[in-house]
Amino acid sequence: MRVLFVTWAVSSHYNPVVPLGWALRAAGHEVLVASHPSFAPTITRAGLPALAAGPDYDLDAEIRAEHAVGRWWAARTPEEIQRHNRDLVGLQAARHSSDAMAGDVVSFARSWRPDLVIFEPTAFAGPLVARMLAVPAVRHLWCPDFTAGLGQLERRLLGPLCTRFGLAEIGVLGDVTLDPCPPCLAAADGTRRLPIRYIPYNGPAVLPGWLADPPPRRRVCVTWGSSLSSYGGAGRIAHVPGVVRALADFDVEVVVAVPESQREMFAGGPPNVRSIGPVPLNLLLPSCDAIIHQGGGGTLMTAMVCGLPQLIVPTMPDQIFDAERLETTGAGRYLPGGENVTEAEVAREMAVILGDSGYRRAARQLQAEALAMPAPAAVVRQLEQIARGHARGRSR
Repeated sequence: MRVLFVTWAVSSHYNPVVPLGWALRAAGHEVLVASHPSFAPTITRAGLPALAAGPDYDLDAEIRAEHAVGRWWAARTPEEIQRHNRDLVGLQAARHSSDAMAGDVVSFARSWRPDLVIFEPTAFAGPLVARMLAVPAVRHLWCPDFTAGLGQLERRLLGPLCTRFGLAEIGVLGDVTLDPCPPCLAAADGTRRLPIRYIPYNGPAVLPGWLADPPPRRRVCVTWGSSLSSYGGAGRIAHVPGVVRALADFDVEVVVAVPESQREMFAGGPPNVRSIGPVPLNLLLPSCDAIIHQGGGGTLMTAMVCGLPQLIVPTMPDQIFDAERLETTGAGRYLPGGENVTEAEVAREMAVILGDSGYRRAARQLQAEALAMPAPAAVVRQLEQIARGHARGRSR
């Protein structure tokens, strides 16, 4: 079986699908991952072959322009914010697909003839190729399904792309969705979903020596990803050193996991900070007792499979969505306010999480449900059946 993956040139979109790519190759199937040329090294470092498609595309600049760094959502209702963000994501993906990748990916796929196309939710060139070649399209989520509403926006967002390729519609939700969220975290909207275990992958990594030893006391991770600073500048994460300072009076060891470019922001932090810098979360979090973060999907899901209570301080609408979903499971708390959150608020919320064993129990229960989901190797067999069933249907 030949399987074509399609992804934006963003690690947080690509990394969660990598374990399935490994599983498919281990089962003897051919795999290619299509994205922009500059992203090819990231793809190949994960051990998967890359297909460079189209010119490079500056997604960060496009999103910065759309968000205008100004605070569009400051005076909006939650419903308006969600509608706007879905439109924004869809518009970026449509522009990305139609103007940059679609032509090259379709041209290649016509000669390579994949049996299956797997795409992350905002890589619309994926379902486009599947529709053009009449093969199954599989949408691979990496967190709670914030993008499900894009199906209602397809005609408005992707009309020009459909016209370009002579299609009435593309089918942005695919034929089936691989959902890594346990039932209590997943959406229940009638979409055809197959469960798949979330396997954290943060890129090539070496275990830091200090992580080989048990921590001397409870450990709390503080991390804020890289998207906020990329999309909105350093001002978007200016409040994060205050989050770290809020833990100064706690009897915990704090690990601040941030990119090298952000290390200077945390100079002169409290004495209970153990380390500041890039640390792969899948290696760090098993040694932690709690995590504070911005609500990014990869961070939320990695903390979930490590069984950690989470305090989420979201800024972007998709992060708010993730935070609200996580809070319903009892495995964490959601602190509104985003960039305006105060140290006192963070300290109060962390005191609740660290002092109430119920959050730890709920996090462990969520972890157990996540680890009970089918591993990628088991999902491969289901994908084989989908491809065979589709092929039989076409041959009749």
